[in-house]
Amino acid sequence: MTYRLTDLPAGEAAGRRDELLALCAQAFCGAPWHEPPLGAVRTVNRLLDSAARRDDFTAVVALDADGALLGFAAGWTDTVLTGGETAFELAELVVVPGQQGRGIGRGLHDALLAAVKPGPSLLMTLDVPELTDRYARWGWTVADRRRPGKEERDYVVMRREH
Repeated sequence: MTYRLTDLPAGEAAGRRDELLALCAQAFCGAPWHEPPLGAVRTVNRLLDSAARRDDFTAVVALDADGALLGFAAGWTDTVLTGGETAFELAELVVVPGQQGRGIGRGLHDALLAAVKPGPSLLMTLDVPELTDRYARWGWTVADRRRPGKEERDYVVMRREH
């Protein structure tokens, strides 16, 4: 499948809300996430809230030949995951389940990191080999393990210099 990557300006993110919700619902309902539909709503609301209030919101989308959304990656500069150090947070990386394994996620990842200032980057993901091994292949290392808030699952914070 042919796809193209393009920036998603903060001002246009809200206009793709329904597409983002559908994509997140599909991607997060299966393994390893097993999230209910409300998880997709929380993800998209967090994304759109950040787009609306952060000057450094950065997002990239993958579109098919007809302009349909195949995936997106987004992030912003923050200090939450580091406990004080400023770093770029890769907050979301999502690809339509039927298109996973075709390099779209890696393309989104690389395009997003290329769009931000050099320095440390962090992400937080489930502590499962399917995810941690993928990010390790992409140059990330485990910096911390956590069980945030009321979560019943373990997460890792991963770090990468770029």
